[in-house]
Amino acid sequence: MGAQRAFVGDAAHELRTPLTALRLQAQVLVRTGDENDRRTVGAEFISTVDRATRLVEQLLELARSDPDVATRAFALVSLDDLAREAAGQFADAASEKSIDLGARAAERVVVTGDEPSLRIMLRNLVDNAVRYTPAGGRVDIVVKAFDERAVIEVVDTGTGIPPEERQRVFARFYRVSGSMQSGSGLGLAIVRRIAELHGAEVALEAGEGGAGLRARVIFPKQA
Repeated sequence: MGAQRAFVGDAAHELRTPLTALRLQAQVLVRTGDENDRRTVGAEFISTVDRATRLVEQLLELARSDPDVATRAFALVSLDDLAREAAGQFADAASEKSIDLGARAAERVVVTGDEPSLRIMLRNLVDNAVRYTPAGGRVDIVVKAFDERAVIEVVDTGTGIPPEERQRVFARFYRVSGSMQSGSGLGLAIVRRIAELHGAEVALEAGEGGAGLRARVIFPKQA
């Protein structure tokens, strides 16, 4: 109960910021008569709505990933299919930044799990990668099998995460210090929660050549 109260308090605090911004921006829109100002504030208003919407979506995702909330019937899930689906979902966002986004699977890799949850987990990993990779960069979604275990990786050429912060980023609402990107600080908390539900491990390390980030999810041996 204490943990739930703390979470509700943190969530309320996080929601208060965009809601306050929306109110201020709406007041400016009502009062200003300058068309250029209205366009500028209108664009900011839409951006704030998008951030608030994403925050609410992630709060719901986090609630749904709680093992006490719902009973899940695990089934066979194709990770390579989910990888291709995620690449297609973020194709437009990657294209806007001229990011080379693709999915690679040398073979069909299947795990036993909850498909909607695994889809959410991968979506959060790819969203982070595209968001924190500068224009002209690269994001790869890699699916493979190793030692009878399924592995899915999202590798980017972005800003990366300092080694001393790679465990802290899994905490709810934690943001890497000095980050210029807006975010809720919930994406990796959701990733770890869903991985734990599947008995999987999540590891963060430097990407290719020591740059960017490699987020790796390793599933247990399949029966």
